[in-house]
Amino acid sequence: MMTKTRQVTRQFAEAYMLMKYTNKSGEIEWIWNSRDGVSPFGLQSKDGNDHLTHADWHEDAFVPNFVPPVGMRIFVDMTMERALVSARRRVSESWDRGNYQMKDHPVLGPLGPVGAADALAKDYLGKGDQPTVEIVTEEIRAAFAKVAFEQPFHPGMRA
Repeated sequence: MMTKTRQVTRQFAEAYMLMKYTNKSGEIEWIWNSRDGVSPFGLQSKDGNDHLTHADWHEDAFVPNFVPPVGMRIFVDMTMERALVSARRRVSESWDRGNYQMKDHPVLGPLGPVGAADALAKDYLGKGDQPTVEIVTEEIRAAFAKVAFEQPFHPGMRA
């Protein structure tokens, strides 16, 4: 099979970077930005019990051919499908619970749970350039391995 070298262009410094995230207790997680887009300065830990912050930026590595292992978290583009999942979860958790119930919100409340989730999802999606976290599955890993093999990036071609 003939491989076609791909030219990787970047608008954002953190595009295709393997980045180090840490918390106050010393936990370290490396997260790969699989896209040419911004990445968050902070995010929840895998178990959801702590906050991780992008740290030691000088250790970040540009690796556009990276094939992430199964179970690793990576940044991917937010899609409407992902945004809806997050929005529906948020509505479910806060529609009629807690001190500030979503049903009483002046904008979201009148929309009802379905309309509120749709409105939140559109906000989460933004212009389609927002990042979200995905946990690498066998299928995702195989897709990145295929691109790395069939369309390898070679140093010096970076635009």
